[in-house]
Amino acid sequence: MKRRDRMDDVLPAVDVPVTVWIVRDDDGKNPARDAADIPGLLADANKILWQRGLTLVQSGAVRYLSNDAWLNHTDLLNPANTNLAAMLDSTNSMGNAVELYFVNTLDGTDAAGLCWPEGIVIARSGTGHTIAHEVMHDCGLEDIYTVENPNGSDPNPVSGPVSAERIPADWGGGYYPPGLAQRELIPRLLMRGERFGPEPALAEGIYLPRGTVYGWRNAGGGTVRTLGNAGVGQSAVQRNPGSY
Repeated sequence: MKRRDRMDDVLPAVDVPVTVWIVRDDDGKNPARDAADIPGLLADANKILWQRGLTLVQSGAVRYLSNDAWLNHTDLLNPANTNLAAMLDSTNSMGNAVELYFVNTLDGTDAAGLCWPEGIVIARSGTGHTIAHEVMHDCGLEDIYTVENPNGSDPNPVSGPVSAERIPADWGGGYYPPGLAQRELIPRLLMRGERFGPEPALAEGIYLPRGTVYGWRNAGGGTVRTLGNAGVGQSAVQRNPGSY
């Protein structure tokens, strides 16, 4: 069975094995997620990932990690933070499956999910949308943002209308009302990295375009945002997802 992306593109249907790890306290109590919630979360993620022909399939029963220190993670971008690495290194599927780790919090309420080569971590606030977003990071896609400085006095939003140069592979592939702003287009995308002000909720962005899209991006994987065409679509996919 194959999924047709456009008349000239046919994507193979790929089942992606997923191993699920739920963190709980040292005594084996108070798990970060109810195991009964996992099938629904994967089903919700698959509704979005089907755009790429991907289907997440749980491999085996839920596993548990009993460690108080792994329930809540902070200072996620600090290279000296060994707590998160220790959790992810406690298991290894050698690329044969996506490893999903469910925890309570990631930097308080600031993050719902994150993707490392060793696995994907989902906070209690994370949803199927969060899983789909992080899985596509695992495939090689990057985040895109509507503003440069979300916490600054001048957020410096993306300006100007949608144009062929700003969505080069998707121009003409859909209906764009005359004068649609690029800033209004970005929130429709699965790889939008944050919600700013009154913008639509992150969960409303589900689209995986054919190619790149112009916006604010973290060039080179850093934290400094630059304007440019971000790899948020099919053309940026480098591999099928898997944890190493």
